[in-house]
Amino acid sequence: MGSMFDPAQLPYTVAAATFMSLQPILVSFSKNAAGGFDYSVPASTMLSELLKLIISAVLLIRQRAQQHFQLCHEQALGEFLTYMLPALIYFVNNNCLFFILQAVDPTTFQLLSQMKTIFTGLLFRVFLHRKLTPVQYLALVTLTCGTACSQLPSRAPSGSGARGGSTPLWGVALSIFSSLLSALGGIYSEKLLKGRPSASIHWQNIQLYVWGVVFNALGVWMKDSSALKVDGLLIGFSDSSACAVVLCNALNGLAISAVLKYADNIARVYAHAIAMMITMLACIHLFGAPVTPQLVLAVVLVATSTFQYNIPPRLLVPGTRELIDDSSDEGVSVKLIREGTPSEPITDDDTAPVRG
Repeated sequence: MGSMFDPAQLPYTVAAATFMSLQPILVSFSKNAAGGFDYSVPASTMLSELLKLIISAVLLIRQRAQQHFQLCHEQALGEFLTYMLPALIYFVNNNCLFFILQAVDPTTFQLLSQMKTIFTGLLFRVFLHRKLTPVQYLALVTLTCGTACSQLPSRAPSGSGARGGSTPLWGVALSIFSSLLSALGGIYSEKLLKGRPSASIHWQNIQLYVWGVVFNALGVWMKDSSALKVDGLLIGFSDSSACAVVLCNALNGLAISAVLKYADNIARVYAHAIAMMITMLACIHLFGAPVTPQLVLAVVLVATSTFQYNIPPRLLVPGTRELIDDSSDEGVSVKLIREGTPSEPITDDDTAPVRG
């Protein structure tokens, strides 16, 4: 894989970052005067999954009309069942948040949740067998520090825990476990989407979103079934801002799926980090949020990390050039060859591992 700024990958990364940036802003606009929501949040998530399913089905029909290709795997049922796992992981992780925030204050949770960047880098190597250079691993650490820095409060909070006391150890452990689940869900989704390169991304999305609708419908029944029996599923969605949230979440999910299919999870992580910075900067204009030293430092760290991760290997070892080898089953590999000696690769100590 090349840089996330390659022309083939950049549109998906930019689209994901754009929708991620809009997501929290639209959610803020959809709140009522009391700071709550007039619509069911679980129902909003389920409707987003349903909209993604409908859009994917329409795109698949259009694609099938233009070209003929094999739709189903030889073991279609087995393939369909494999898409249940990432949907289940996301469902469990989303429900974990309610228990985490009972024990951990939001700032601590946001800081601990940045561990998903580190977990993504590690799982990227273990499950997808993609090598990162030491410089790229350091870039991920820098990115973690940058996003965590953006969540530091400007003033010391009145209490460190959710109840004003010390943060319970189980709350910290559950926060870290949640970060691991988030990284695992993304890595497993990428493995599925790239497991059959010739498969239509729209067909793969359909299989994933069917399970998303099922699990989120279960979540709606668990949390809001009593209220929805009285008011109906679409209560509160007459407001355009609530509908905008559903649409943005659906488009965001489709963009992330494209990033995982055609780029990778590291691009997704960077898209999320860049989106955080864009959202915080937008809030300065839209909501009068102050420009804090934490925000300035976070923007610098995220920008530095993005540049650091995408430095071409040839710039890390002077006097070398890249030899691209696309014969590997695991993707494109890059070898560094000393200038003037085309047949002599540099030693293993000097070889930059392949970017995923």
